[in-house]
Amino acid sequence: MAASADQSAVWPFIVIRHTGAINGNPKTFEQLIECHRRHPGACDEFWFAAGGRGTPDAVAKSCADFARFRPLCEEVGIALSYQQGLTLGHGEAHDGKPKPGEQVFSDDVWQVGQDGKTIHFLCPRSPAVIAYERAYAKAVIGTANPASYWLDDDLRLGVCKPNGCFCNRCIAAFNAKTGGRWTRETLVARLFSNAEREPVRAAWLDFNAESLAAYAAAVRQAADELNSPCRLAYQSVWADTVYTASSYRPLLEALSGAERKPVGIRPGAGYYMEAEPRGMVKKCLSVSREAERCRDYGDLVASVCYEQETYPRHVLHKSPGAIMTECALALASGCNSLSLYWFAADHPEPIEEYDRFVRTLGAARPYFERLAASVRRTRLGGVARFLGSAALEAPEFDLRDEKDFDLACAGIPVTVAEAKPKVWYLTEKSRAALTDSDRTLLAKSGVVDVADVGKYPLASRRARLLDDLDKATGGTFPIRIDACRPLRILPRVREDGSLDSVTILNLSIGDTDELKVRVRNPVSEKAYLQGVKQGLSPLAVERGASANERVVTIPNLTGWQVVTVFFEP
Repeated sequence: MAASADQSAVWPFIVIRHTGAINGNPKTFEQLIECHRRHPGACDEFWFAAGGRGTPDAVAKSCADFARFRPLCEEVGIALSYQQGLTLGHGEAHDGKPKPGEQVFSDDVWQVGQDGKTIHFLCPRSPAVIAYERAYAKAVIGTANPASYWLDDDLRLGVCKPNGCFCNRCIAAFNAKTGGRWTRETLVARLFSNAEREPVRAAWLDFNAESLAAYAAAVRQAADELNSPCRLAYQSVWADTVYTASSYRPLLEALSGAERKPVGIRPGAGYYMEAEPRGMVKKCLSVSREAERCRDYGDLVASVCYEQETYPRHVLHKSPGAIMTECALALASGCNSLSLYWFAADHPEPIEEYDRFVRTLGAARPYFERLAASVRRTRLGGVARFLGSAALEAPEFDLRDEKDFDLACAGIPVTVAEAKPKVWYLTEKSRAALTDSDRTLLAKSGVVDVADVGKYPLASRRARLLDDLDKATGGTFPIRIDACRPLRILPRVREDGSLDSVTILNLSIGDTDELKVRVRNPVSEKAYLQGVKQGLSPLAVERGASANERVVTIPNLTGWQVVTVFFEP
């Protein structure tokens, strides 16, 4: 039976993911549902997991275990959905020996590493693997009737896995695509040399993207064969790390299918504990890159769903309040929906803590909804590092640069290149990837020098950089805060350049005192403040130094507090 059309028409705003252990704990699940009954509206969808690498029949049986929870979910207005938690392989490499109830594979389905040795992650170009995934998806969709189906982020070829599959099948397909005559040895030598630029690296990334898309297409085919409106989506890994692909667009288009049905993507791997809270900033820089890429895909991507990851779940990893701060930062960075982890039945914690989590989430929802609405109509404003057209040819297979993080934590509104900012900065890494056409473009653009702005800049150097940003943009840089405080500043800018909202996170354990915020070209003369714990309240707005500038006064922010200033007509 397929999911109903009305069940799948609207993508959920807030999702809570459950581990597979909940499937065998119906009494515990009933307790969770009672928490949601007490705090309605905190969650729109549950993701369940089941099956591992089981046979399609075993997967169907496992899905039936959680499908029985559907009536309870529906009683509290929560949709039942599915996360395939194991695709090509995750964590420790599978040893190739099937466990009871697992699918038996032939020897030629496994990936091969750059050293020629078999690695027991599945090869996404194997016909047997693709056929298995199609049968697996049909078992899930046909049995569990999920509103949505999310493929886990271990559908990847790199990061903490092999840097691509180097089996004979993949080498032959890469040669057919590129017209090359590569052997494993010659390809590996070129990909992983110390050469500053190597065009074959970019070609390899495109090839890997197509490999993953072939696997994803099997899920689309399964849904189509069942005539199911089930939403399809991918839980992506870091957008800055490009071993897997230069972008996930081919995979997303494969999930979309011939009818171009809207799909979802869930960026946001890592940052498991609040003990190092600045990790939120680093994680959300990558999230911004993925979100801005998706913005350029038009109506292909309906849901950019942040993964607030805390796995395996222990209540001491993150408090509910810390999770809300993280989620606000993720939304301001470009996501339009949220997926959260809290409870794991195989790591039982007091049900009172889950209740507190749900209550806190429900209270924050009005703020999250307003912030997500601003995100949907805007791009992330600010200054970005120019990547360079040859960035994908570099040996690191990695777009990250610590300078982005340093500036973002120093109260400089840092965005990503994909947001198409009006002003850029260059670093040693980006200069190495510049082409002649890049230099021509930059000669006509605003470029500021960040060479002397250290990890913890002097106030005078920071002020000089802000002056340079104002000069390079003709006084239209969206926001300026001169206070000597570590802040993450995230302006949201409409297509006409007007400022829609700005989110500010105090990156200190100490208070900020009153903040004077100079904003340029706001969409309204009125400003309103809202945060995780604050309702919407008006702010004082004064005329600034120029016709397009206004000065907004923000009351003291306590340590690690996040708020958003909304400008509404």
